[in-house]
Amino acid sequence: MNLILQIESLLLKEFKTVPFHNIFMLNKVKNKDLGLGGTCSDKVLHFKEVLKEYDIQTNLHSSFVNNLECHRMLSIVIEDKKYFIDIGSGWPSVKLIPEFRPLEYSVYGMSFKTEITKNELVIFRKEKDLYKQMIVLPKKTKSESTILSDIANRYKDTSIYPFHNSLRFSILKEDSFYFIKGDILRIYNETEKTERKLGSTEINNLLQNEFGIKHLKNPS
Repeated sequence: MNLILQIESLLLKEFKTVPFHNIFMLNKVKNKDLGLGGTCSDKVLHFKEVLKEYDIQTNLHSSFVNNLECHRMLSIVIEDKKYFIDIGSGWPSVKLIPEFRPLEYSVYGMSFKTEITKNELVIFRKEKDLYKQMIVLPKKTKSESTILSDIANRYKDTSIYPFHNSLRFSILKEDSFYFIKGDILRIYNETEKTERKLGSTEINNLLQNEFGIKHLKNPS
């Protein structure tokens, strides 16, 4: 298996086992176990350590959502070419993202693409037949120590995050992608997208019984 396929295999496994969520942020709880998931910072730091176990070295990369520099990713150089890893996304970004050429792919009934300019790379996700901008990556980023400092201080002003005041949770399970926004559950797969509203008890039961998320405060 070449290195790209190896990383993408580990990436898929990570999306299936470590959820994206903002439960720690909403409850002002410090995450002491990155294996429980969390926001982009938690997930990026966890996956960076996973890759290190396979002697795969990556660098932290800072990027923008809604014109605010609040999203963390990883970068890696393979055969003198740079790729980005968006394990911290709340969406299933299961492919390495090349800096040097556009990428377009579909997974779990969703489509993603990138566009490249001289100084930036932009990631889009298709919604209702239209591509919506998700993330803007500057090709040059902050130093790793500065990004680690930003991560350490990320709860000082949570208003910069698009999910600072309502629940977010997502994970891959079997052939479907589960995404909770507030009290709405969306399930995506290759054949359909379903959506329904959940009560707070249903949300807790789903998180604990279906996804095994335990020892977390009430997300409602």
